[in-house]
Amino acid sequence: MLIGRYNILKVDRRTEHGIYLQNEAGEEVLLPTKYTNDKMEEGTLGKVFIYRDSNDRLIATTLKPLALVNEAAYLTVKETNRIGTFLDWGLEKDLLLPFAEQKQRPAVGDKVLVYLYLDAATQRIVASTNINKFIKNRDIELQPNDEVDLLICYENEIGVRTIVNQMYWGILFKNEIFDKIEKGQHVKGYVKLVREDGKVDVALQKQGFAGAKDTTQVIMEKLKAANGILKLSDNSTPEEIHAELGISKKMFKKAVGILFKEKKLELGDDYIKLLKK
Repeated sequence: MLIGRYNILKVDRRTEHGIYLQNEAGEEVLLPTKYTNDKMEEGTLGKVFIYRDSNDRLIATTLKPLALVNEAAYLTVKETNRIGTFLDWGLEKDLLLPFAEQKQRPAVGDKVLVYLYLDAATQRIVASTNINKFIKNRDIELQPNDEVDLLICYENEIGVRTIVNQMYWGILFKNEIFDKIEKGQHVKGYVKLVREDGKVDVALQKQGFAGAKDTTQVIMEKLKAANGILKLSDNSTPEEIHAELGISKKMFKKAVGILFKEKKLELGDDYIKLLKK
């Protein structure tokens, strides 16, 4: 059983307490009655999340946690007692953030960035705010323009720090952020550059020629919807271009250049116009 992860398990038998599920090795786990339905018949497969209940027993649930083991997430503090701080992670049993894993004591209602891991000694899922113990920019297997998942973390002097694919730290530069993004949000991004020192630059749009080719489709669709003309040009501000197209001025200029070379556009001082064939 993969604790803290989703498992695809087979229905073995139904009891008064729920349904027992089995993996290929014959190991069993109980899915309590409140999570079952009539479609769960003997021999059928189902996707469940496995964790330990309040009595330290392995249990299955069809509820979806806000994060899995080996993932980072922003979770809300529910309470603190003599054992530690407890976080809401979408399940009936709250997630423990031990005092030893806290950089500073959070207050009830705070959203804190934590990393979930499986404690080797107890086999319990716990959280840590010491993110750098788990997110390390080593052996980076990323290439420019790779599509990646970005967890939005916090601002610094040059941009917004993100966690890339739940594995590496990345940076979104301030002058390349045109859409509203919020702390804790997952967004699709692209790798710009993996530096020799291990730092990863990311963007919200594809870069270079590949990004410009994608952007040409956006511009063509907008032109067709606007009867073939847009009041945008090289003289437009980045804000005007983003408000109309949702892209940067740099990408706009590259894409317009491609379309002009393909003889699809007429360029004016304050407009671009679709050429009819």
